[in-house]
Amino acid sequence: MNRFSRNLFTYLILIIIALSIIALLCAGTLLVATLVTAPKEPPVETEPDEETSPDKEGSVSPAEVILGETSDAGMEYIDKMIFFGESTTAHLRSRGVLTGGTKTQQVWEDLSSGTKTLSSKLLSETIDYPPTGEKLTIPEAVEREKPDYIVLSFGLNNISSFIENKTLYVNNYKKLIRAIQEASPETKIILQSVYPVTENCSAWGVGGSVISEYTRTLNEWLPEIAASFENVRFVDTASVLTDEDGCLISSYDFNGDGIHLTTAAYEQILAYLRTHAWQ
Repeated sequence: MNRFSRNLFTYLILIIIALSIIALLCAGTLLVATLVTAPKEPPVETEPDEETSPDKEGSVSPAEVILGETSDAGMEYIDKMIFFGESTTAHLRSRGVLTGGTKTQQVWEDLSSGTKTLSSKLLSETIDYPPTGEKLTIPEAVEREKPDYIVLSFGLNNISSFIENKTLYVNNYKKLIRAIQEASPETKIILQSVYPVTENCSAWGVGGSVISEYTRTLNEWLPEIAASFENVRFVDTASVLTDEDGCLISSYDFNGDGIHLTTAAYEQILAYLRTHAWQ
């Protein structure tokens, strides 16, 4: 190899080395830029399971939180309550059985939907706050109102999913209870039993007898939930609505769907609350 060829070969080797170094530098710069600017994956929403996130607020047995029979506490006791739940709770207003009739301010609901579902999104959803008409979340409304009592009733909406996944029902209820207690620690929280449906009801893909069996299962869980907290009780108002088969008494069926209740049914519910008082 002559001198010219050796020099050319050397120049080619140097060029190849220089290009390799440039390529490595560019790749490193791109990698850094990717690490800095790449969007992070959003966290997956998970429910804490009962075993790893036990409640330590309460120290009583489920039987101790069930409100037993008392003397009649009167309508003045009912007047201290706020009611929040599904459509069967919202209809307390439309049936006119509370003080103030159909203009009562004791029922909290989203007037556009007329119902709520016990879900992980419930605490971020709003109601039409009766005194002002403002859109408030439940924690905001509770903090504003500071009610003596709040009566909660959830379970029919999404009932099949709850039966398949007890943890879903229990944890969503506990989240709601904790939020209320944080907003107003002195408020007494009453968990109301899930209402039955008539035997001929057909909803949520199953028949009325099956749904009523589901409600009895949820009603066995509710005292357990109440017992996990201080200042929470359970009241079995559904017991005055059921027939010998555990279904809703047909005369209490408001419009034939087997779910929604008549004025007489709500009067029975209020009478039960008055004679199973928490004072």
